[in-house]
Amino acid sequence: MVYYFQRTCVACNKLYEKGADAQMIILLWLLLALIPWLLGAAVQTVIRRGTPEVVPMTDAWITGGLCCVGLAEALHLLGAFGHLSLSGLRMLWYCGLAGLSLLSLVPVVWTWRRHRERFRILPQEGGSFALPGLFLVLVLTQAVYVYCMPAITAPGDITVETLRSFQAADGIYRVNPLTGQAYEQGMSMRHRILGLPTLYALIGACFPVDGGVLVQNLMPVVVLAGAYMAYYRLARLLFGDHLRKKYLLLILVAMIFWCGEGFPWLDGYAALHGAWLGTSVRNLVLLPYALSLGLERDLRRTWPCMLLCVLAEASVCRTFNGLGMCLLLLAVMAVLDKAGSRGFCRRLSSRIFGGEEEP
Repeated sequence: MVYYFQRTCVACNKLYEKGADAQMIILLWLLLALIPWLLGAAVQTVIRRGTPEVVPMTDAWITGGLCCVGLAEALHLLGAFGHLSLSGLRMLWYCGLAGLSLLSLVPVVWTWRRHRERFRILPQEGGSFALPGLFLVLVLTQAVYVYCMPAITAPGDITVETLRSFQAADGIYRVNPLTGQAYEQGMSMRHRILGLPTLYALIGACFPVDGGVLVQNLMPVVVLAGAYMAYYRLARLLFGDHLRKKYLLLILVAMIFWCGEGFPWLDGYAALHGAWLGTSVRNLVLLPYALSLGLERDLRRTWPCMLLCVLAEASVCRTFNGLGMCLLLLAVMAVLDKAGSRGFCRRLSSRIFGGEEEP
């Protein structure tokens, strides 16, 4: 307790020191909340057309975030292989986000005017709001902790250096971020395709925020929020509208993050000390989101988001030729689903769990 009290005091001092940029940071977080939600709400509205289903805020925000990652990756490839300057990519980023936002307004506004109930908050059953309140306290505490704590440098991570080299050279991978000189032997194609530093550079170009603060303090709060949205979607799929069970699962996840904060190989450490890394984005957001998508039965409604997960992982995380854990997870779940639908597996399940065998 004394340790965390001391770290909290340091956090308060850090928060006070960053107060001069508070308005800009709050504006940044508001835009990072609103624009992905708008893009994702449009995609989810189109996917769910012809059905009376509610468009959850969590689904919309994660889907829109994946769309933003896809746009940044397209611009990254244009800058890395088309040799376009970062300032030129910045203008395309502004125009792309503005165009997609205006285009997204059409299905969202049309659905809002005709079926306003599709954007309502999902019903909650089976408990008071004490558990959501406790979960909110845990999340806010972690957000303050992530925002204020000094970043712990991950072994081999040069994201901040890469971002600053992009800004200094006004281009993508024009100089070596460790030496400041031009590349002598080039770099691997797989590493050159990764567009996460470009995404941070484009976001940072919109606001006068230091690159280190943006990468190691601001973006981890956004990734942490995305992680809880992904786990909330998984909890909603498992427990439906039962409030107590859903938030018990979310509180358990929050406590696991706190308990794993001191061990570099656990997701708690990734969430609270290295959420800007591509591997953290994959483990905290993409994998639980892909798992929730794979548990659904209606493939026609979930395959676009599955594809977005696979492509997003290939864009932010160094995997084997772009084929990563999300694709493996979805493939294994598809095989298990096919195997579970066979008669032998149904009979075996009925014997183990005591259920009645289906005809």
